[in-house]
Amino acid sequence: MVSNEPKQPDWPINVFVFKPEDDVQKIKDTIKPTEDPITHYEFNGQKMQTHNSDHHFSTKRYALLFAPGEYKDCKFEVGYYVQMAGLGKTVTGEGAVKFTGEESGPFVPALNKDMPVTKGGSIAQDNSGLCLDTFWRMAENFSSEKTQWAVSQAAPLRRVHASKQLMFGDGAAYSSGGFVANAKADGECNYAANQQWYTRAVELNGNVGGGAWSTVFSGCIGNVPAEGPSGQGDLVVTIEETPKVRMEKPYIVMTESGDYELHIPKATTEETTGAHLDGSNTEVRCFSKVKVGKAILPIDEKGNYADYDDDKYNVLTDADKNLTLELQEALNEGKDLVLSPGIYFLTQPLIVKKPNQVILGIGMATLIAPQDGSPCIRVQAGTPGVRIASLVLEASVQKGDFTEHANADKVRSLIDFGDADKAGTTDPGDASNPGLLSDIFTRVGGSNLDRTVRTDAMVRIFSGNVIGDNLWLWRADHVKLKPGEEPNDARFPRYHQVRIWEEKDGKQVRVDECIAKNAIVVEGNDVNIYGLFAEHTTEDQMVWKGERGNVSFFQCELPYDVNYEFSHTGYHAHADVETHTGRGVGVYSNFTCFEVVAKKGLSFPSKDKIKIENPFTVFLNGDGGIENVLHEGEEKIGDAVSAARKLARGWIGLGN
Repeated sequence: MVSNEPKQPDWPINVFVFKPEDDVQKIKDTIKPTEDPITHYEFNGQKMQTHNSDHHFSTKRYALLFAPGEYKDCKFEVGYYVQMAGLGKTVTGEGAVKFTGEESGPFVPALNKDMPVTKGGSIAQDNSGLCLDTFWRMAENFSSEKTQWAVSQAAPLRRVHASKQLMFGDGAAYSSGGFVANAKADGECNYAANQQWYTRAVELNGNVGGGAWSTVFSGCIGNVPAEGPSGQGDLVVTIEETPKVRMEKPYIVMTESGDYELHIPKATTEETTGAHLDGSNTEVRCFSKVKVGKAILPIDEKGNYADYDDDKYNVLTDADKNLTLELQEALNEGKDLVLSPGIYFLTQPLIVKKPNQVILGIGMATLIAPQDGSPCIRVQAGTPGVRIASLVLEASVQKGDFTEHANADKVRSLIDFGDADKAGTTDPGDASNPGLLSDIFTRVGGSNLDRTVRTDAMVRIFSGNVIGDNLWLWRADHVKLKPGEEPNDARFPRYHQVRIWEEKDGKQVRVDECIAKNAIVVEGNDVNIYGLFAEHTTEDQMVWKGERGNVSFFQCELPYDVNYEFSHTGYHAHADVETHTGRGVGVYSNFTCFEVVAKKGLSFPSKDKIKIENPFTVFLNGDGGIENVLHEGEEKIGDAVSAARKLARGWIGLGN
């Protein structure tokens, strides 16, 4: 007999649950240690302070949960590896989490405003700071008057109502690759200096402005900007009026009695536009059938939550094995998983075998892949309706040979949706009950001081009818410095810059730090991805082999550290594909080690049913560049980008 779980979980010490009757100052004091630290500095004779990025590779994780009700003048910064989540059934009205007062609710500013401008660096101007590495944080399910959310990738804002302003930047600070979905903005919505930004299912009732190169709007209503060149700088706007399908991310609700529920929005092909904030079209599951997974948290001698010991990061223990088996047993029993904040060192993949199961992380829960080449999660073929959401999936050090848990084709990955031998028509999925990958952030390199971490492909989708909703798939370009280690690039003093090659005694020696070949490989049919960010892998970033695929918004940086032999691309639809659509596709170069000239940013066959809208390339910095924006079959299209010409477009609109 399957045992019931508690309806009111005993949350671990890194989950804070706040209630409207709590003293506001006590709430802010509790949150303060989770915020990005403060640096004091002087600028033009004035004393200033800024949040900094010291926690960029912290191993601590936190969830800030707010029970339904009103929180007046409760302003707090959301730091690295922190999730703020309201526990309301709705976003407005009774039962919602409401931050009142103009200075109330979660916010993220530009960081490191004390850092000076350096040649080839990432600071726009003195005292501006930057948002380019403001990653790994999220906020959702609340209403506010004004919200500043100056971020880049892996920092989504969801299920939000702002009555006066949504600000997605901070002055002149550079930022790139943000995401907002299922929201309502009654006042201004400003994308500031963002290079690219993706907006899905947002009701825009005020003025909309800002953005540098590309803003993509899918299923948005109201004051949506006009499609095409915006008339402000290089910005081009891409509009997808009616997306094919919609499935919002699951979320947690606290009832009036204090019990917890898992709310699971249903898929729809009819209501794919505008904000859905009232909790309708949602399945409700009691927490009695939800297993709350608890990571093994490091505790110091004073009983306080601490960072993981660097020396033990790659040492698996019996406790890790037992926790992995405990989570798998819950899945086998048919329970959903809510993974509380922390790092889970898996000893074998979590295998999802039952339709409609949910694995939902909170507080940036992080799964470290097993050390035998197997993924963090594998969804078995023929398992419809599975939802995997709000997780960081991290590559591990690989030790020994493949085991029985490895993928059958012996390809290393971080998540497999379906089986490699059952792609295409063999596993078509269910159009009425698709699978979901939502807020999935993979990384190869980061907090782990061992730079031999690796995988082959971060995400692989073999099942049909799977939805991707905000995926950032990142081979690290920078990682944590070892104790006492000097940075290997003076322009970036906070981190080690990842390298494939290193100069020793005047010769280039291969060191292969943090290697990953592909960010994503899609072989399933009818896969739709809304917001795909793929960066720095050593071969093609995206490989798409399935039919009738769709990518709405694509942001990509080619690897910084490859040499002259690099012959790959950012966006690759396979030559056998007959039908495919891509919208707002941007590929950047920043070759920092060799003067590499990539042949193209995109590659796809020349066929009537392959449609690519607003493709472009950008020379960010470094050496070399990209020779053509794209290759459409044998035809080479678009100018080169280099230090002499920073941006090129294959075409505006649907060029083919």
